[in-house]
Amino acid sequence: MKILLDKLQKLEQMEEIANHAEADYEREPENAGYEAAFDSAYKNEFKAYVEAAKYIECMTRGNIDFLTAKRMIQTKRTELLQILGV
Repeated sequence: MKILLDKLQKLEQMEEIANHAEADYEREPENAGYEAAFDSAYKNEFKAYVEAAKYIECMTRGNIDFLTAKRMIQTKRTELLQILGV
């Protein structure tokens, strides 16, 4: 369970970074540095999201498939964190 908690916390961090990068890019869409930062941050966020979903699928031995795990992360993250004791 600790591994899943770590993956969900990493996802939250990557989401926060991507949100800030997106805000900077939206504020100055002509700034190539902001665009590159946003692209990189979004890729890191998506990677963390996929890793968390794959881990849920793996730890449940496929009883929760990848698509369901993704949906759980998007719609039931608070409940997941409560189950993990956060």
